Amino acid sequence: MNHTQLDDLTLYYQNRGTGYPIILVHGLGSDHTVWEGLTPLLEKKYQVLSMDLRGHGRSSKTPGPYSMELFSHDITQLLESLDIDQAHFMGHSMGGAILQELALEHEDKITSLTLISSFACVDSHLNLIFRELLKILNDEGYNAFFDRCLKLTNTPEFIEKNREFFLEVRDLMRKTSSIPALKDTINACLEVNFIDSLKGLKVPTLVIAGSEDVFTPPYHAKNIKNAIPNSKIEIIDCMGHNLLVEKPKSTYNCISNFLKDL
Repeated sequence: MNHTQLDDLTLYYQNRGTGYPIILVHGLGSDHTVWEGLTPLLEKKYQVLSMDLRGHGRSSKTPGPYSMELFSHDITQLLESLDIDQAHFMGHSMGGAILQELALEHEDKITSLTLISSFACVDSHLNLIFRELLKILNDEGYNAFFDRCLKLTNTPEFIEKNREFFLEVRDLMRKTSSIPALKDTINACLEVNFIDSLKGLKVPTLVIAGSEDVFTPPYHAKNIKNAIPNSKIEIIDCMGHNLLVEKPKSTYNCISNFLKDL
């Protein structure tokens, strides 16, 4: 296991493969394991670093408030500790929002950007979802929060086929999750609004979305694509928010085609 001490926290990460580095950043309430379907494919050609964000997984559950700026700062510190000057970056959901913040602050560190099921601005739809999740955490606790997130992020067919697996995952993640940290993370998400700032980015960017995503519907991906000059977009049919979990090969094919053209 790899841990790095950064200022007030310990960050957990996994480092696999060799080659040019790829940094993977998970979303709200998740951890590095969300990338387990993609990592074996990516590590054949790249050094793949997947981390647990502050307040998540095996990393420290520091007191809030949190922000996209704070998460971004943690990533830059981690890279400095590992002597990584530049890399490809891939973010899922909130992880993509964090990487937008990173790109706006440190564009020189980013060789390319892949944003999966992400968002650049919290509209009324997302606002309602985030506030619903806050209420569930307050009123019902972690299991109810996990169950609601499960329905928001996976297709009904995938949930039905993997019901026992998801019960095991819920039990495991309950042990490593912090309700205060989750609330602080949701409050950080509610502040996201990058859409007017992205037009200045020159980083090669791929935006990926699932056509059936009910958490961040595909129009969020289209808004990001329209905001970042010369970016590319891929909409994967019949997939929801966690398309990297349900269809890692299809997700990888989009990423591979994008990276080989750089």
